[in-house]
Amino acid sequence: MKALFLLSFLSFTVCFSQNQDSLKVKIDYGVASEEFQDYLLMKNIDFYKVNISNKNLKGKTFTLVSKEYWNKELTKTDTIINLKNSPRKIEADTLSLNIITEKVSKDSLQLFVKFKGLFSTNRKYKTTEANSYSTRDLSNGIETNFQLGKSFPLLVYTLPYKDPKYPDYLFYCELTKEGIPPEEWGDKFNLEHYIIFEMQFED
Repeated sequence: MKALFLLSFLSFTVCFSQNQDSLKVKIDYGVASEEFQDYLLMKNIDFYKVNISNKNLKGKTFTLVSKEYWNKELTKTDTIINLKNSPRKIEADTLSLNIITEKVSKDSLQLFVKFKGLFSTNRKYKTTEANSYSTRDLSNGIETNFQLGKSFPLLVYTLPYKDPKYPDYLFYCELTKEGIPPEEWGDKFNLEHYIIFEMQFED
């Protein structure tokens, strides 16, 4: 009986510890106004609302980086935000941000990120001249858990998969449905270009 109690206690302790270190990440696509959402679709602008929570999140720092892949190779890693080099810290147990991507010219992407209650930032990236880019949420809108201290992919700005069997179709959902890490998309789907946006939270 004592052994059973000890095993149950240890199992509870492990689960509790995992929950303490677990980030809950919820990503929602689009805006509330149907008319404005139609305008965004017409302009090929993607709008995402991100909510990240953990009861120990207050006082933590985070980084946001971009990783650019061209012709199946990682060609550039850029630090967009690094709170380690800033006096600012997360001020609550929840961090909310909006992310907007828009192709502003034939070969240029503009990224806008607004951290509510903190700051906002812009970045520009080179793209191909294709007009078929889309920003993809790997969780497909489902709340996902990630571990504190480890980086995780937040969104991916990418060209679609083109299946040789169906030359007139562009496949976007195919990229995320099998859980393939985005680092492997170039090889798996023969993508010419895509950008991964990753976050990491630390003390």
